[in-house]
Order: sequence, then C-alpha cells, then structure tokens
Amino acid sequence: MTDLRPVADGVPAVDPRGWSLPRAVGLGDLGPLAEPISEHNGQAVAVRPLTDHPGWLAKLYRPDLHPEDARRIDLLISAPDTLPEAERAALYAGTCWPAARIHGPGDPAVGCVIPMAPEHYRAELRRGKFGERRFVEIDWLAKSDESIRRVGLPRPGFEDRLAACRRLTELAAILERLGLVYSDWSFSNAFWSPDRRSVYLIDVDGCRPDRMPDIHQPNWADPLTPPGSDADRCTDRYRLGLLVAKCLTGQRDARAFHSVSLSPWPDQPALSEVLLDMLFATDRERRPAAAQLNQALNNGPYLRVAPRPTRTPLPPVPPLPAPGPVPQPAADPVAAKNKTVAAKSVSVKNKSVSVKNKSVTVEKKVTKTKKKDPATTWNTEWIWALAFAVILLIGIVIAAANH
Repeated sequence: MTDLRPVADGVPAVDPRGWSLPRAVGLGDLGPLAEPISEHNGQAVAVRPLTDHPGWLAKLYRPDLHPEDARRIDLLISAPDTLPEAERAALYAGTCWPAARIHGPGDPAVGCVIPMAPEHYRAELRRGKFGERRFVEIDWLAKSDESIRRVGLPRPGFEDRLAACRRLTELAAILERLGLVYSDWSFSNAFWSPDRRSVYLIDVDGCRPDRMPDIHQPNWADPLTPPGSDADRCTDRYRLGLLVAKCLTGQRDARAFHSVSLSPWPDQPALSEVLLDMLFATDRERRPAAAQLNQALNNGPYLRVAPRPTRTPLPPVPPLPAPGPVPQPAADPVAAKNKTVAAKSVSVKNKSVSVKNKSVTVEKKVTKTKKKDPATTWNTEWIWALAFAVILLIGIVIAAANH
C-alpha cells in the first residue's frame, strides 16, 4: 500500500487540471457560489459551481461528518503525489479527484473543491420529441440496443465496451494500489464518453484507507460481505467485476454471468476466468485484484496461486419476458364486403367492386330462400309413383305363383 502522507495547508498543488490553489481553503476565499447543480446526494448537502472559477465545484458536506474526515480529505488530496507520473495523470484525467479541503469557522471539513466532469461526457439525449444535454452514465453500456438507439446514442460495439472497461479497471487498480476503498462501484457513479471510449469516476472524495462503511446499492450487494460490516478491498473487487461483466455483455441480470462463462473473447483468453473468480470465488480473499482484471482486459495472462479458487454455482438464467400479443393482419376490405350484404366500399376506387359483390351476395341469399322448381318437384313425384307400381306388380306375381 502506498504511504499517504498529508501535505501542510497552504502548499500549492501542482495540478495539471488548470488551477493551483492551496490544499486547504476557507469557504469565503472561493468567491461567490452559483445555484446548486445537485442537493442532498450521499454525504453532500449541495454541489455548487464556483462563479469565479469555471469548471470547478464546491462540494459541501453534511454537518454531521466526523472530525477525522478533515485528515482523511487531506490524505486524498495529497495521494496523487505518491504515484508515478503516468498514473497520477490518469487519476486526474479520469476522476473528480479533490483539489482542496474547504474549512469554515469551527468546522475543518465544510467540503472540498472538485473539478466538474469534462464536457465530452455529455450528450444530447432524446426523450420523445424533446432532447436534453446530460452526462451519459455508464449504465448505457448495459442497456438494449433499442434503448440506446431511441435516445440518439451510437450503439456500442465490443471494442467500445472493451475500451471503457479497460479505463475503468485502470482507475480501480490505482485506487487499490493507494490502499483506498471506494465501495460505490455502480452504474450511477461513472460517466461514459462514446466518442472517446473513456470513463470518468465521480464521488471519489468518499474513499477511505483500508475499509469504510458499506455503501448499499440495490443489486450490488456483495454476497460475502455480511450486512452491517465494513466494505474493504474484497468488496470493491466484487462490485468492480459485477460492473465490468454487465458493461462488457450489455446484460443487467444473471444472463451476464452465463455470457461470461462461455468465454466469448478469444483475444482476451484470461478474461472469463478472472471475472468468474471475482464474482463467484467462495473465499473472498481469493478474488483477483483490479490490476489482474485490467491485465486480462489488455490481453494479458491470469497469474494466480494454485489451487484455483472454488466457486459457487452460477445463478439460474431468469425467464425471458413474456412475449406481447401477436399482431393480427389487418382485415381485407374486399373479403369483409363479401361476407355481408351491408358491407360498404372503403375507397372510391373499389366502389364498383363493392356494388358487384353486394349483388352477388344478394343473389346467394335469394337462391337459398326461393320456392322449389315445379318441374323438379313433378319429376320427383312421378319417379316415386313408378317405383311403387313396380313393387306392387312384383307382389301380385309372387302371390299368383303361390296359388
């Protein structure tokens, strides 16, 4: 684990994001704050843009934070100084890493200064006839092609998904090397840029060294982290694997696990095994690290200690949604007119056909109800009379013979 040493207040930060400021600043020193862009979300009561510093935000915390949070925020602010230059640049480019702690009278941790996510993580999302330019959350990688098309986003191919997951796991590996627990891996805490195939992680100012209170998210619960216990690196590994599995396969339920188990990625031969161990290893300490997942995504091998970890069975595949009603073909207007005398034409073009069909229908009905043909009736009566006479004659002959 990297040694996170606090830097004294007032030491300028060498920050490639464009604003060097003291690492601890008073709230009044930031200038006017604009209207909140977010309120009462997680540990923050408000997130407000800094009017005098475009692209920067003041994230203001609830007043019930613990006093040691000031030291924790200082540790986070100084953490990139301990990284190699490439990783430091990646952390700044891919996260809203805090740049300064905000203090106020009697409160050492009013909040922190963070950068706003870059504009290329926004897109015009259509909603029916209307559109709105919004940040694109990474959960669009786990939605159907039809949903993606409907809002106007480009349909992601496998290479788009792969690039986003590589970037995501690169950031996760940096956090893990720093000894930090994030706990908040989910669809809502990362933005996705379809054009640049990149991701941007938010809410990283909540990270803590080693362990932290488990942040509960529906459908993201770690089955091997008991309820009420702290989240740790093993919890992070499970949730990271869950997020990557869903984003790579485009599936949100247990189908994602079965897709992973089929090993459909020949150019990433170790990827399925790494993901399955992260998600289903019975020993949570045997879950692969974020760096191993990143290596597998980059076509590398899976180096693990023998024997291989045992796994729990995959959950059953959920039933497919019930199909909707089968569309029925539209009724043929001409056929309908032939079925009833009262049928009418639906177009001027078919008006003559309608009249003709109507007359045919009437003829059929009249034929069924008219009286019998007299000639036919007379012929039938004579046939029966002749047959009766023959039978009677035969009887007389037989009687005479007997006498």
